[in-house]
Amino acid sequence: MKAVIFHGWGATSKDNWFPWLKNELVKAGFEVYSPDMPNTQNPDQEEWLKEALKLPIDEGTILIGHSLGTVLIMRLLEKIRVKSAYLAAAFDEHLGIEELKNFFYRPFDYDKINKNTKKLVILNSDNDHYIPLNIAKNLQKNLDCGMIIFESMEHLSNGTGNRKFPELLEMIKNETDKKD
Repeated sequence: MKAVIFHGWGATSKDNWFPWLKNELVKAGFEVYSPDMPNTQNPDQEEWLKEALKLPIDEGTILIGHSLGTVLIMRLLEKIRVKSAYLAAAFDEHLGIEELKNFFYRPFDYDKINKNTKKLVILNSDNDHYIPLNIAKNLQKNLDCGMIIFESMEHLSNGTGNRKFPELLEMIKNETDKKD
């Protein structure tokens, strides 16, 4: 089993709940990749895609992204097929942030994104100060996928507390315990 964790804008693989989740997935028998994307303060979609496509992602891989990492995953899913994707603090528009506009120069192909994964789940908070809940709910409608709304967890940067995200870990473990 393989999993790839993508951080967001201004972050690294050592931030937030990413190291904890990587460690827990490794303990559960996963081969886990958690790359540091280039130019994280001024990210470039093509540069991030190029780096992501170097990873050994295949139809059995689980993708996990946070914030801008969720946008990267959707762009990847327009090109490649994976087992599942978990999008924490997900959005599909530039939110008026100049540094992110190059990720949105063309519309998303929601049909292709859906066809290229067996399972897609959005996880957002009801009080995210970067991503209004209505944007995440609209994305959920566009993707016609599952959505979990956490109460008062802001941008899910610390997961659901103490730099851990046990709910996400449990979802991934439950998925891999089931036979396809």
